[in-house]
Amino acid sequence: MWIPTEHEKYGVVIASFRGTVPHGLSLEIGDTVQILEKCDGWYRGFALKNPHLKGIFPTSFVHLKNACVKNKGQFEIIIPAEDSVITEMTSTLRDWGTMWKQLYVRNEGDLFHRLWHIMNEILDLRRQVLVGHLTHDRMKDVKRHITARLDWGNEQLGLDLVPRKEYAMVDPEEISITELYRLMEHRHHKKDTPIPASSHHLFVQMKSLMCSNLGEELEVIFSLFDSKENRPISERFFLKLNRNGLPKCPEKPERYCSLFMDLGSSELRKDIYITVHIIRIGRMGAGEKKNACNVQYRRPFGCAVLSIADLLTGDTKDDLILKVYMCNTESDWFQIHESIIKKLNARYNLTGSNAGLAVSLQLLHGDIEQIRRDYTSMFTHGVSIARKLGFSNIIMPGEMRNDLYITIERGEFEKGGKSVARNVEVTMYIVDCSGQILNDFISFGSGEPPASEFHSFVLYHNNSPRWAELLKLPIPVDKFRGAHLRFEFRHCSSKTYSEVVVILNYNQHFLPKCSSHLQVATLNGNLINES
Repeated sequence: MWIPTEHEKYGVVIASFRGTVPHGLSLEIGDTVQILEKCDGWYRGFALKNPHLKGIFPTSFVHLKNACVKNKGQFEIIIPAEDSVITEMTSTLRDWGTMWKQLYVRNEGDLFHRLWHIMNEILDLRRQVLVGHLTHDRMKDVKRHITARLDWGNEQLGLDLVPRKEYAMVDPEEISITELYRLMEHRHHKKDTPIPASSHHLFVQMKSLMCSNLGEELEVIFSLFDSKENRPISERFFLKLNRNGLPKCPEKPERYCSLFMDLGSSELRKDIYITVHIIRIGRMGAGEKKNACNVQYRRPFGCAVLSIADLLTGDTKDDLILKVYMCNTESDWFQIHESIIKKLNARYNLTGSNAGLAVSLQLLHGDIEQIRRDYTSMFTHGVSIARKLGFSNIIMPGEMRNDLYITIERGEFEKGGKSVARNVEVTMYIVDCSGQILNDFISFGSGEPPASEFHSFVLYHNNSPRWAELLKLPIPVDKFRGAHLRFEFRHCSSKTYSEVVVILNYNQHFLPKCSSHLQVATLNGNLINES
């Protein structure tokens, strides 16, 4: 016997029902239903998207939700108790899903990818609302972001725009035609003047290196370079690739994803470049079969550059392929990125006809807290942070940095009775006042954990090598006193270190509450330092 429901008035379909039974109502997952009657495991009601078609459906196919009932009886109206923005998000995403697939069929790739990005953002924001831990002000901010994205998607897909008051949909039955007209007129004619973001951030995701002559492990080093001032402006993003050109730790996103933080608006210009240096780990000569020494060395492989201005035309570049170049003379490796930027073609050539670096780049705008809120999944899944060298343009209250950077710049060595020039490798350690090595305080860049020692790359037969390798030394303040750097120089064709071991104390170069930068160079076998 069918009896009217008292409390079971509203629900969401959690499993599709084909309605093959007599008087059955066909339902899809995600449909919202209003329930009128119940009987022995069955409900009778209708889907809100088509209230004129009534039928029966199993109770187990519906998840009940709280709702308010107005005008109880034959003409009762159900008002969901959940936030109206959540309800709109759910129905809108369901409608977009069907249209999104059609965009792919019609080969509208640009809108297809942009809509996919917006849908993921809305889902992330929806999770924040459903958790229920947001403050009142933060909830308003999230709703503003949600409705802005819903309106953008509806407009792009040619759907009707939704009139709203305080981010909630307006019920046409409870508002006059005149007021409804004013709301829509305001929507069409208001001129939003967006406040330009003062902070910008570059998200980098390494995909793979495509090259026919791989076979050795590789190191890939990303950084931002100012070609006008001829200097790096960011820390390095450092990651390792396996012999197939893929990230060695695919299960750890922070090992192949990084966020370059705190770029000012003045740094979004055409002479700021993303530079990528690739180092191979192997024998002295690529493809060399025999070697007197089985030690593997860091050797130059290739370089790629991209102007950051190329990202200003769109926020996302999926699987961008960067050409990889190799310098014609190894002694020019330290400035190969400058040669590519200046198009000095005589100094470099393509590593291979099919060589390319597949990366995903995305330029994000706003302060870091806003980025954390808007791109929650990025930080949830894991991303390493590459900071700007020095403070950002806007220094927030309480912000403090104690960072020490060192650049292994250049060296001058004598032949020492040899007929050919040396293959020089520099090894650097941090030691305390008692001479014990301090472990895990040398950072090659974000993406990889700090190490206890650093080995420079090796230039073949070069007595005047130039490395220009930037390192960060995250030494705790309590271990700083008495700590110093130890450099060891080695000719790589032998198994013994040379007699040149130089100790440099750098305490006087460390400036608390700021960013210090120490350049180290060798001149005629003696270390000098330039602060």
